[in-house]
Amino acid sequence: MQDPVHALYQSRAYPAQSHPATDPAVTAVAAKLAGLNVPAPSGARILEIGCAGGHNLLPLAARWRNGRCTGIDFSSAAIAEARETARLAGLTNVEFVETDLRTFDRGAGISYDFIIAHGVYSWVPDDVRQALLDFCSARLSREGVALVSYNTLPGWSLRSTLVELTRLITTGPAAESTGQDPEPILGFLATAAGNHTPYARHLTAVLHDIFGKSGNLLPFDDFSPINEPCTFLDFTRRAGRSGLRYLGASQLAENFPSALAPEAAAILKPLANDPLALQQTIDVLTNRTFRSSLLCRADAPVRDRVTTATVLDFSIRSPHDYESLASGARLLNRAAAELARFDEPLAVALYFLLSKTKHESVPLREVAGELAAMMGDSFDPNQNLPSLARLVIDSARQSLVLLRDEPARFDAAAPAFPQVSPLRSLAALKGEPMVDIYHTPCHLDDAQRRMVLAMDGSRSLEELAALAKTLDPKLDFQVWIGHLAARGLFVQHQ
Repeated sequence: MQDPVHALYQSRAYPAQSHPATDPAVTAVAAKLAGLNVPAPSGARILEIGCAGGHNLLPLAARWRNGRCTGIDFSSAAIAEARETARLAGLTNVEFVETDLRTFDRGAGISYDFIIAHGVYSWVPDDVRQALLDFCSARLSREGVALVSYNTLPGWSLRSTLVELTRLITTGPAAESTGQDPEPILGFLATAAGNHTPYARHLTAVLHDIFGKSGNLLPFDDFSPINEPCTFLDFTRRAGRSGLRYLGASQLAENFPSALAPEAAAILKPLANDPLALQQTIDVLTNRTFRSSLLCRADAPVRDRVTTATVLDFSIRSPHDYESLASGARLLNRAAAELARFDEPLAVALYFLLSKTKHESVPLREVAGELAAMMGDSFDPNQNLPSLARLVIDSARQSLVLLRDEPARFDAAAPAFPQVSPLRSLAALKGEPMVDIYHTPCHLDDAQRRMVLAMDGSRSLEELAALAKTLDPKLDFQVWIGHLAARGLFVQHQ
């Protein structure tokens, strides 16, 4: 008898989307700061478990032509689509295999430097969860890292209750009045709850988050045939029994979420010697519903200390707006709300320089050289480089800067004759999001999709602006084309 998860994926296509938290250029930073010197992603062997139509993996293969990417999935339709997209995009360093994880075997001696299992663990039967962890333990390279995401307790409890309630309504006598579509039912539950109490506001926020995922995603996520949340400690204990070690969250800032009180670090200091208990405590305090965790082999050479040189090898950007003040500077978000302010000269100089390359990720060593030139005698490499490394890590933990294991250099201005890559053009052709230079999906409406398909390098900005007026007179073409350029979506001609 076919299990319900297998039946779902054979009958419906998982929505095409990329997942920035799975980008090895990002997870490599988190792993290195946890003490594991993972291989450079550019030449790594990468495996994605549950790759669907390849929308998350193909951009990685396109970025790193010297690496080797493998995607596996048990949906024959998804694997066929992924293979065809790879062929049309001219990608020869990626393969897609139709298989069940429990029987997948590429041969003795094959190991992977990065294993991605996003949206798998909580949504499969228990024996597949076990097989996933056992596979990672057996097939990770010595310094490799696996990303496994899962729904967490206690945060997911309310969502589970709301899903079960919605199912009860859609299958019971009330369905004659409400219908069987979960989205409007979630909507009227939110309206009925109102916002008169703290609980009601929390409840409606959860409801809006659920039906905000769209009807295409809900059957695979909240309303999946199997959705088994677990506590963080349950997950790490089970991973430990499979011979795996927990390293940290795939994104550095998630290790100590901003939702905690400003004084939380000092209050929770007694738990510093028990990092797993600390993370479980944070989950309870923040009502966390989802985690994306990094695992390595239990025998991996994890160091106790991170050196200044390790940090200086990263690339850095600050996506926030910089504003000079009479006594220092501050950072603002897109809504012009203050994120942080600082008066220490090194911090002021760092953020000033990063504001000049806001959209790019630049090598931190390059930034250090510019700091030395800018600050003159007040910048002593022996003293200031360790201070710079500490400042960068503290800033990354607060999401004030974003770190990568490699640079992302590009012209953030729209080219005279815009051109998108074959892979992005194919995404637009299929009505899917394009994936930008930071592995983030860029969604397009129908007019924008048709505009992208016209960006083959043969039309000037003026010609494209004229076309935009005919397709969507309300589209502010200059703003939109600038947005695409700032996300590194155009082919860079030398």
